[in-house]
Amino acid sequence: MRITEVSMKKIIDSEKDLAIALKERRKELGITQKDLASVCDLSHNGISRIEVADSDIKLSTLLKMSKFLGFKITLEMDE
Repeated sequence: MRITEVSMKKIIDSEKDLAIALKERRKELGITQKDLASVCDLSHNGISRIEVADSDIKLSTLLKMSKFLGFKITLEMDE
């Protein structure tokens, strides 16, 4: 896993890294998969599949998760 921390920022460059970061943040906040699923209009199984990188995540779902889990998504273009 390659997650680079730069002053509280994580650079995530794979689906697996994203899955791990989402799961860690959810657990850090003490939020259940069921609670997160409710906010994201997904099933408990849907959240579970995202957290093991077994399912592609829609951008709209990722944005809902970011608000609920308290993180910001930033996209950068490589030069």
